[in-house]
Amino acid sequence: GGQRGDGRAISVGQVNGLEVQLKGAGTTPFSRRFDGRAVLRSSVREFLASEAMHHLGVPTTRALAVVASGDTVQRAWYDSQGRERVGLEPGAVGARVAPSFLRFGQFELFYQRDEPALLRALAVHALGRDFAH
Repeated sequence: GGQRGDGRAISVGQVNGLEVQLKGAGTTPFSRRFDGRAVLRSSVREFLASEAMHHLGVPTTRALAVVASGDTVQRAWYDSQGRERVGLEPGAVGARVAPSFLRFGQFELFYQRDEPALLRALAVHALGRDFAH
């Protein structure tokens, strides 16, 4: 169990030793019941937070860009009284980079699904890419 994220990040490759992802571009095999979309509000917040942390010297994911998708995305939000409200917000897609987006939950997923071949393949990949020295 446990939450493993919402499945809206898509790895698109590596450039100069950094993994490149799109976040909010749509559903992935791991999206579960979510739509895979991001809203402009949270995408801008993530961009600003990653840049602030970087300039404070904290190693973190770096945001490359945020682009309005032209979509309208339905999301729940809370009003000033703490009541949940559902509204439409402008959609966005963010591009981000990091040395690795590999997370412990990815190993857990294959273990819990009883997929030892995939678990081993992921471990071999991680060891070769992130711990080759």
